[in-house]
Amino acid sequence: MDTILGCPLCTRPRTAADIHGLAWSSHHGPGGVVFVCGPCTRAHLVDLECGLIDPADARTPAPGRVARAA
Repeated sequence: MDTILGCPLCTRPRTAADIHGLAWSSHHGPGGVVFVCGPCTRAHLVDLECGLIDPADARTPAPGRVARAA
């Protein structure tokens, strides 16, 4: 089950067509599964794979991402 309905790095919405495609990558964590869009996956691949950023944690902005005010 998705815990976030869009890409947590760029806020791109995840559509029904995206669910059946292979363009989005899944990241599994204690809070559930989140999906990152293809462009963000490619741009942040090393950071994601090394665990330098957690796509489920919106409090820690990814490089190049602006933190949102709470």
